Amino acid sequence: MSLLSQIADSYRRTKKPKDILWNRLVARPLAAILLVPLARTRVTPNQVTFASLAVFVAAAALLFGLPGWAGLLIAVGVLELSYVLDCVDGQLARLRGTSSPVGAHLDFLMDELKAFMLVAATGARLWRDDGRTQWLVEALAGLVVVASAISLTTFVRRPEYLRATGAPRPQAAGDYGDGLDTAAAAPARPRSLVAKVAGAVESLGRLIIHYPSYLVFVAAANRLDLFLHVYLAMNAAYAARTILAVLRKLGRSSA
Repeated sequence: MSLLSQIADSYRRTKKPKDILWNRLVARPLAAILLVPLARTRVTPNQVTFASLAVFVAAAALLFGLPGWAGLLIAVGVLELSYVLDCVDGQLARLRGTSSPVGAHLDFLMDELKAFMLVAATGARLWRDDGRTQWLVEALAGLVVVASAISLTTFVRRPEYLRATGAPRPQAAGDYGDGLDTAAAAPARPRSLVAKVAGAVESLGRLIIHYPSYLVFVAAANRLDLFLHVYLAMNAAYAARTILAVLRKLGRSSA
């Protein structure tokens, strides 16, 4: 079997039946190229997960340290490489049949550490470029917002909460696999007009949370400021919606 055939076969065997367009067309095909040689080694999916984090740390450092538009493009290119590795870990686990809940939780942890670094590095870069402290303030507020969204996601996925409320377990993009874990769960098929509008808004929110899908275009337009504003706004909206749902389910007086 030729190398190209092996890559195509690995992609077919490890792809998810439901996946976002960026993953299907860009991230997973690139991940399959790395998957073929890795499958013959003793490298584990968890080791690939840690490697993805290390590459992201380098991307965050480059995002802050490399000035100018060219520096931004280089930093985002390294960040996209980190995301490709983030896809490799789950694909390698599925190829070997070693997927596990602990691997999924590790993937979620790494994704959220990356979110912290991205917000901090973005705010620091914008501050370095024009000297306005508003970027540092927004980055600090953003860290609080993202941490709150992560904490809420963790809480509403706890089996104790699910048993107490009868809520279905939210399935996010990164569950038991690979790729960036989104905060918002996929909504049920909308029925009414209001539900359709809400579904469209949630779809937009999931796209914005999944920054590897579009950050390269933001970098090409040299508008990292817009990314920071919108990314934090969507995380804040998710956090507000989730805390209201928790209050509604757990804040009622007991009979």
